[in-house]
Amino acid sequence: MTISTLQTSPSVIISVQTRVSHSEVNRLLAAAVVNRKFRQLLLSDPVQALEAGYQGEKFTFTRSERDLIVSIQAKSLAELAGQLISCLGINNTHSEQYAAETEIQRFF
Repeated sequence: MTISTLQTSPSVIISVQTRVSHSEVNRLLAAAVVNRKFRQLLLSDPVQALEAGYQGEKFTFTRSERDLIVSIQAKSLAELAGQLISCLGINNTHSEQYAAETEIQRFF
């Protein structure tokens, strides 16, 4: 379980206690990588993107995890992924462990 704090502009501090599965974050980001329309929706209207899910599958985030994802104001998928990794405490060791398996992991 991780306690994350995100400061947004204007000065709003969001503190979230998370136990999100890295695989659920991976599912969300993978959907955004492979589908331009979903990626654009996630960046422009994350509430709608999370509610709609991807190809008939829903994302299983807790309310506080959803609030954290929705609070991130990213202009690109790279920015969103970086903030998610930082806020959710996904360490570099996890990313390095899978770096050889997938191109997207090297991006983080």
